[in-house]
Amino acid sequence: MKDKNKNLTSSEKLAAKTEGFFARNYRLLIIILVLIAVACVGIWIGSVIAGNSASSRADAVYQLESDYNALLLMDVNSSDYTTAASQFVSDAEAILADAGASGDYASLKTNYLLGLYYAFAEDWATALSYFQTVATDGQGTYFGSLALANAAACAENNGDQNLALQYYNQIWDDYGTEAPESPKALFNAARIYEQTGDTELATATYNQLVDQFTSSEYSQLASARLIVLE
Repeated sequence: MKDKNKNLTSSEKLAAKTEGFFARNYRLLIIILVLIAVACVGIWIGSVIAGNSASSRADAVYQLESDYNALLLMDVNSSDYTTAASQFVSDAEAILADAGASGDYASLKTNYLLGLYYAFAEDWATALSYFQTVATDGQGTYFGSLALANAAACAENNGDQNLALQYYNQIWDDYGTEAPESPKALFNAARIYEQTGDTELATATYNQLVDQFTSSEYSQLASARLIVLE
């Protein structure tokens, strides 16, 4: 027997040991395989649920946007508008309660629509708070720059020119030439400087606008203002 064992190759010895291991531990191995299978199924189910949940939120946001557009066509003094507006806010809050991360699409779009709703109602302070949320949570996205532009408009309508100027400048500082709102933001910043008597900063900002966005309509408006200031 010893001679026979000596003649076994390394591969044969390894095979014998492997067979012995499986024979001794087959129950443990079966349990491990079952646990792995259960885990895989759990991951799959979780991904399906997450996907379905995200799809459901996207559908809800799409419906919310449709409801907002419908509100714009209604008589704001009618009882139908009051009922629809209340339902709109309730639906929006439900989406936010069910949304995922604060910076996901459902949250950003819902907060943005709420900002638009309150701006339409001329509740500038409330609208501003929603746009501030979107600007913070959506920083670096299209929603972020758009929310800053709306926040600036709300602040100005609410009588706070300094805060409006801060938001207009932030659009340029954070997004530069990448944001579609940047030309308008620079023009409005220059306009506020001009209104507050700071012609030096107004001139510098108008010139910056002309240099950076030569083909923009706001560049043409800035050029006209520069002629007046000079």
